[in-house]
Amino acid sequence: MTITNIDNGTVLIGEGEFSDELLTFAGADTLAEGTILARDSGTGKLVPFDPDDIGGVDHEIAKAVLTYAVTATGAGDVAIRALIRGRVNAGRLVVDDGASVTAAIRDQLRAYGITPVSVSQLSQLDTQD
Repeated sequence: MTITNIDNGTVLIGEGEFSDELLTFAGADTLAEGTILARDSGTGKLVPFDPDDIGGVDHEIAKAVLTYAVTATGAGDVAIRALIRGRVNAGRLVVDDGASVTAAIRDQLRAYGITPVSVSQLSQLDTQD
């Protein structure tokens, strides 16, 4: 017997405001839907948010969210549409380095117009009998 759970949910709740941006990758990688992004103060481009960043380029300030997965085949920039304002499912937010999404990170997003909301996910279909 095979059990398959199908998840039809998304990170975005309702409508949002988006911005055409460049997302800088350090190498080949895939960023998941819900990945939190920061703006590199040196280049002005988006990068994966890093809450432990101690450099002077602001990678530790959450400013945007991916609403779909993005893949890069190598280092460089990829054109994306990033969510810059709107409501998101707090349970679907992701930090690329695997860190937990804390209350402080959710507060940073709120400060930039992205409101994380705790919701019950009703779109996950459970085929278990």
